[in-house]
Amino acid sequence: MTDSKGWSGFRSVLCPVDFSEFSRHALRSAVVVALRGKAALRIMYVNDPLLVAAASAALHDRHLVERSARELKTFIDATVPAKTRARLRITSCASTGVPADRILTEANDRAADLIVLGTHGLTGVDRLLIGSTTLNVLQRTKVPVLAVPDGHERRGGLHPSRRIVAALDLDGAAAGEVDVAARVAQWFGSSLLLLHVISDIAAPAWLTGDLSAHERIRVAQAQQRLERLAVRAQRRVSTEACVTCGRVADEIAALAAAEDTGLVIAALRDRRGWFGARRGSIAYHVLSHAVTPVLAYPSQWRPR
Repeated sequence: MTDSKGWSGFRSVLCPVDFSEFSRHALRSAVVVALRGKAALRIMYVNDPLLVAAASAALHDRHLVERSARELKTFIDATVPAKTRARLRITSCASTGVPADRILTEANDRAADLIVLGTHGLTGVDRLLIGSTTLNVLQRTKVPVLAVPDGHERRGGLHPSRRIVAALDLDGAAAGEVDVAARVAQWFGSSLLLLHVISDIAAPAWLTGDLSAHERIRVAQAQQRLERLAVRAQRRVSTEACVTCGRVADEIAALAAAEDTGLVIAALRDRRGWFGARRGSIAYHVLSHAVTPVLAYPSQWRPR
């Protein structure tokens, strides 16, 4: 494991907003991270090209992008106190295009090492159908994404120093993911809880009793492996280990709420597994249930 002093934290933060209260919450979280890392903060708004065309045709307004840029500055001033703005290196821009495309292009052009996005939850079956921009970014990003769900403001906003939960799959990549989680927790000044969820075995009711012993063995084996990984993380931060059973995203969200967690961190897997065939889908499923921000990062990303 390399020396954590080599990583100075997030240095360039990109925060797209859409003038909603949800994106206002995300901007406040981006400010927390930018202040901690003394990072540059880029705030952007993306105009829908159809809206621009409609405004030009119906309203004879060919300056919608310029007006959006002015409204963006007003939004920033109303969200970030003047004393805080004075401590930050803030720039802003308004552009036109497909939001996810423009966000990822801006992140690349600005060498952003963190994207902060707001999202919000609906009820019922619509929960998994919302936030196409957030999900699109999660599936394609090359840098970590801090996705901020609705509701976390009622818990006092982003406070990663409370405790960070690292959701892990116990495969060959687990050690590297523990190292990432430990370095992030160390940078935030947080303790760490390693979490592994054992998926329930689908079985008929008459077979349940026969499976109970097997389930206990699986849990015990997973707990042993997770505790060995916890020893690895304890070189950097105070670390505990927890194994639960159930639906992965639901268990992560439930534990994060019960433990008053400040942040959930998980790798975005490109292969089948926790994040399934569609990269980032379970990370977003967690967001749709939880009130805890989720730091999702590409599996190949490492703090440097």
